[in-house]
Amino acid sequence: MNTRAPTSVVIIDDHPLFRKGVSQLLALNDELQLIGEASSGEEGLEIARALEPDLILLDLNMKGMGGIETLRALREADLAARILILTVSDAADDLVAAIRAGADGYLLKDMEPEQLIQQIRAALDGALVISPALTRVLAQALR
Repeated sequence: MNTRAPTSVVIIDDHPLFRKGVSQLLALNDELQLIGEASSGEEGLEIARALEPDLILLDLNMKGMGGIETLRALREADLAARILILTVSDAADDLVAAIRAGADGYLLKDMEPEQLIQQIRAALDGALVISPALTRVLAQALR
């Protein structure tokens, strides 16, 4: 019997339909509990500071305060949360910038739902998670 409290999650993404889909996916998993969502970086920073989640799923491309800027602000706020970038961008520059800014993972939005849950679990266990399609991109960017 699992007596551990579920992992608290906040989603920061400017697409309502995507937030809804991820929230429904999380609702199917007893280990993960959505405690907040935001449609902008500014709002996300405010919610994350107030709720102190275990995990933040952060979009990269948002109007106003973008994902990298939001990520830096979250890290400066000294939150203990694991922060995963969840984006459509497979650009090497974005990937490297996110890792350098303190992301605990960089995942593409086109992954299967079950794969997203697996990657979240790995990140919560301390791994740096990167979509498999991007490992070569990262290796080339670092060379």
